[in-house]
Amino acid sequence: MAEFFNGLFNSETADTISGYVLIFGTGLFLYIMNIGILINNRNPKKKWVSMAPPLGGLLIAVGILIAGGGWWALLGLTDPSILVFVYSIIKGRAPDKNRTNTEKENDENGGSDENDKSDK
Repeated sequence: MAEFFNGLFNSETADTISGYVLIFGTGLFLYIMNIGILINNRNPKKKWVSMAPPLGGLLIAVGILIAGGGWWALLGLTDPSILVFVYSIIKGRAPDKNRTNTEKENDENGGSDENDKSDK
């Protein structure tokens, strides 16, 4: 029996499998925590922030790719924080169509309109 355990724990296969489990397990943990944060943030009084937003999905994708999963690695990109991260980048760069050019210039300059100052 001792020979079996020595062969199992001293093999490169066990090291490889433990590496897969470590990467994939960490990614899965972060993935589940990001889903919990997303569910919690539906309540406006409680707001949690993930310190590693897309990392869970990316670790899952890397773990699947290292294991030879191929296209299954795209499952890691279904992490909700990745989708929210991409949405926030797109939303931040989109032009605001409801504001006039004067309002945009005032915000950039840090002041208000000149007509407002003359009334005081």
